[in-house]
Amino acid sequence: MTALLNQQFLTALAFGQGIERASVQIESEAGTVSDARRFVRGQLTIWMFPEADDFSDRVVLAASELVTNAVLHARTRPPGESELIAVTLAFKPGIALGVLVCDNSDQVPMVNIRPPVNAINGRGLALVNSLADGWTAAPRESREGGSGKGVWAFFRCPQTVGLLPRSA
Repeated sequence: MTALLNQQFLTALAFGQGIERASVQIESEAGTVSDARRFVRGQLTIWMFPEADDFSDRVVLAASELVTNAVLHARTRPPGESELIAVTLAFKPGIALGVLVCDNSDQVPMVNIRPPVNAINGRGLALVNSLADGWTAAPRESREGGSGKGVWAFFRCPQTVGLLPRSA
């Protein structure tokens, strides 16, 4: 994915009108990755994406991988102390959907091109790269003065999805 295309996705999802957003904060613990998957799947349903189709499954799996990476590699507080990860979905109907996972680490995520065959991890970003239409990471500063990063995965919306009228 080119940097220009990622910038186009980011511009479409971060600025302008007609963007719907939903966020949740979860504890940075392995057991909460399933909470992130449920949140993403539930929000996709609210936005009228079919529950069991390729698009929804790709979005949920990419979100799961990004949250797993944050839990495994981005924790900055000692074990036993609470640390939150933010998961945000941004949706511009008919254009794009983005998954943003924010953590407290300044460490830049890197795709592991060739993890060892017997490795039990190290393939998350490679998987996100194959599932999403683009992804990027950027530093961030929190309102509380902390720092960290946000990692985005971008998806082109199928033209027939997410365009149905929503009931109030």
